[in-house]
Amino acid sequence: MRTATAVVLAASTLTGCWKDDYAEIPPDVLQFQPPVEAPAGWLIQPFDVNLECPDGEQTRFYLLYPTAAVGGPPMAAALMLHGGSFDYVYAPDPVQPLEGSHYATPSRLTRQYAVHQIFASLGMYPEPVEGRADAGLLPTALAERDVAVLMPGNCWGDLWASKLGSAENVFIDDFFFRQGRAAAEWGWRFLIDPAFADVFDVELPIEVDPAQTYAIGLSEGGRGVAELLSIDNDEDGNPDYSPAGVLVDSPPDDLSVFLDDAGLYASVVEGLYRMYPEGESDTLRGSMYAAPLPPRVGYVYSSDDTDWPPEVHARAAQRIEDAGGWVHISGLPQSGVLNGGTDLALARDAVDYLLTGNVPARR
Repeated sequence: MRTATAVVLAASTLTGCWKDDYAEIPPDVLQFQPPVEAPAGWLIQPFDVNLECPDGEQTRFYLLYPTAAVGGPPMAAALMLHGGSFDYVYAPDPVQPLEGSHYATPSRLTRQYAVHQIFASLGMYPEPVEGRADAGLLPTALAERDVAVLMPGNCWGDLWASKLGSAENVFIDDFFFRQGRAAAEWGWRFLIDPAFADVFDVELPIEVDPAQTYAIGLSEGGRGVAELLSIDNDEDGNPDYSPAGVLVDSPPDDLSVFLDDAGLYASVVEGLYRMYPEGESDTLRGSMYAAPLPPRVGYVYSSDDTDWPPEVHARAAQRIEDAGGWVHISGLPQSGVLNGGTDLALARDAVDYLLTGNVPARR
């Protein structure tokens, strides 16, 4: 395990964030420096993980944690799944499957993109997805409450839906295997099971309290949270993983909205069938309106969402509200309510709900 002194020395090489340029992000331990004021002494440590991206690189996970916790008692932690993870190549070449026209710009199918998206979510890199805004508000609010954050990189553009051997994409349509669901599951297990992490040479510098472990999804990452909640590897009828609470912000939850209108959403539907070959029945495991839910669930979106039609939220919001969870509907013309903009108070309210179950007052 790296000592706190070694970690601090590695982090001291960082002089600032990259919010104003597109400099390459070094694979070092770095200081957490979002645009808003954040607690001092929090670091971002990378881990290369043995899941192959379509560009042949291993994906990379990052852990946000306080130096003061190294060698200390177990602490709370959250798995945070980033957005911007839907892409495919319209007519891929079997030899060079990433060549050609992509659904999304820039391509979501490289490790570099996933790393950039993670640092954008931290508020430390220009947003690679046009029209989205991330300011690192949620990671800041989590750090204020002493909650570490593990962030897997999704380089597969699969809405966090696919896993080799159990939830496979249609290989002959893509000519590579997608592994977003595997990344979400491995990230969760890295937090709660050090022995599992050790198999993949991942040694976290902190100890995590499994009873205080949470899952958060931003945009498409919200579907990754639902996928995690749906996993039943032993097929005993019960979910394998039980987060203490979950929070999702603006996910494309109900994909039947697209599938039922293939004329209007032709390009979206073409991509969806690559990840969900059985159509709507396959999509249910990644939808909060259908997945098993823990007792504490928060669902946030904007009625003027610029990424998804508002109908995608209706069934999940109703189900969660009926179950006594927290539903917050913003009127801001943006996608990504909690982590973008300037409303740090709302991000703090969301984190407080996640940790305590105290439903925020209506705003």
